Amino acid sequence: MMNVFLDTNILLEIVLARKEQADCQQILQAGIDEEINISASFLTFANMAYILQRNKIPRTQVYQIMRTMESKITVLPMDDNQLRMALRHEVKDFEDMLQYQNAIAGQCDCIVTINSGDFSEFSNLPIYSPAELLDLLDKEE
Repeated sequence: MMNVFLDTNILLEIVLARKEQADCQQILQAGIDEEINISASFLTFANMAYILQRNKIPRTQVYQIMRTMESKITVLPMDDNQLRMALRHEVKDFEDMLQYQNAIAGQCDCIVTINSGDFSEFSNLPIYSPAELLDLLDKEE
């Protein structure tokens, strides 16, 4: 079974009802249905809380959203080794490098993100948009 790492923006697409919400929701559902393993980093939850609060979502609702997401995906731990590995690479977006190192440590097969260009600078893992991953999953059936 494919191990898929979800970038923070995938969960935000769902929660904030953004443009790619439907595709992102399908990916989340594929994880719930155990067609794929879906993971996100511990950092994703910190990022999500910050962004949701900046979008004026009430605190109680933010926590409910986070609890719901946490119950549906595997949350990968982050550690000092991942930080050290990220610090070895002076990339444009340090947070993306942390996410990448977490995906590597979590033995993920790919990363799904809305911003594939952010990872293309350094990733050895395949980077897919939500639509690309869904196309790949359709072909595997």
